[in-house]
Amino acid sequence: MRFSKLEKNTSGQESILPYKMKKNNIHFKCFVILLSLFLASCSILGSSRERGIAAVQPPPEAPLLAEVLMHLQLDYVEPEKLDPESLLQGALTELGRMIPEVTVVPELQDKTLGSVLNISFKTEKTLLPVSKIAGLYDLHIALQMLMKRLLEMNPQLTQLKIEQMFVRGILNQLDAYSVFLPQEIYNEFNINIGGQFAGVGLVVGTRDDQLTVIAPMDGSPAALAGMKPLDRIVAVDGEKTEHMTLDEILHRLRGNIGTPVTLSVLRKGHAKALQFELLREDIQVESVETYDLSSSKQTVSYVRIKNFQIDTSRELKNKLGSLNMVDGVILDLRNNPGGLLEEAIRVSDLFLPGKKRIVSTKGTVVSSVHDAKQFFAAEHLLNIPLVLLINRGSASAAEIVAAALKQNERAIVIGEQSFGKGTVQTLWDLKDGSGLKLTIGEYLTPSGRSIHNIGV
Repeated sequence: MRFSKLEKNTSGQESILPYKMKKNNIHFKCFVILLSLFLASCSILGSSRERGIAAVQPPPEAPLLAEVLMHLQLDYVEPEKLDPESLLQGALTELGRMIPEVTVVPELQDKTLGSVLNISFKTEKTLLPVSKIAGLYDLHIALQMLMKRLLEMNPQLTQLKIEQMFVRGILNQLDAYSVFLPQEIYNEFNINIGGQFAGVGLVVGTRDDQLTVIAPMDGSPAALAGMKPLDRIVAVDGEKTEHMTLDEILHRLRGNIGTPVTLSVLRKGHAKALQFELLREDIQVESVETYDLSSSKQTVSYVRIKNFQIDTSRELKNKLGSLNMVDGVILDLRNNPGGLLEEAIRVSDLFLPGKKRIVSTKGTVVSSVHDAKQFFAAEHLLNIPLVLLINRGSASAAEIVAAALKQNERAIVIGEQSFGKGTVQTLWDLKDGSGLKLTIGEYLTPSGRSIHNIGV
């Protein structure tokens, strides 16, 4: 079984969606794409000679770039965003951001023949003709040729560094949750899935293209310092977050235990940015807490789910196993940023009778339906009155549970409108040890409604 992953956040949790790919079909598609890339390169070199342009030596292979473009071609949820000219501009923008002394300006030469890339590095200038970029294959060849020229102009650059810049720039043109994870960050990403990491205890996402706090974790340095959901982080240690990816920012928030990090935050109602100096701690995330709120007249259990990580549903079932005679349960998902989708499905399954719709997913690669199967439920839980609490810090997997229980009329939902994170990401291991997180779909509530950027 192949597992795809939905949503990464600072707690190191991911939401996982079962996802089985037909390997033979994928291998065949990969072969066709690689063959097309080879033929496209031959076509470009041949057409250059026909136009009287000096023949260009074959550019170096760009395996990382080719691998990422292959996944975009096969799997990305919004194919209409894969405009090659737009992706080229994204790659050039990221190149200019990372290496300010290099500028590359595309100039249209002829609608049929293509463009010329006007390249400047310090005092050196050169022109690079490229054929018309009509698709991702043409984009790959054009960026290979550009990489070759950049390596000639600046020997201090490395091919890997250039490829990574191109990939980041391309993904920046898509959506905030599709990101490239360099090997160091990717290794850290995989370690953190267990629920333990050194950081400040913030879960962040994007809203209106700005880095936004989804929720501070209870008892964390961020929570104790007074950070709140919907705070906008505009700088980390004085460096603006405007052009950083989510995972670059998360990497900066983490570090050695006891080291400081300063966050500049914009908050509604405050004219100036607030400054928070936080000390990183070893963050241990306990998923489920229960308290007895019984009185002389009623027996009520309060259950707090902080996030959805490995075994959350099993832990919850064990803690609810003794609740045979309770009059009601309060299920608190406030400031729950999400986590493992499979665990959200199992938690919903605890409280829903069989065949009730929990969630469905829709995308170019993955479309699936998840109904209650009563795999995890104890019968006495099906009839317990249930109140569910959410706020604007409830996101993703937490919203799946809230929508499933609300729309199946199983719980009364009380609180604020939730965050509204409803897209599905999958994670691929790339051959160089890095990772690619790519949006491949969206999830829908039992009524078939998307909650992305809307909430519950």
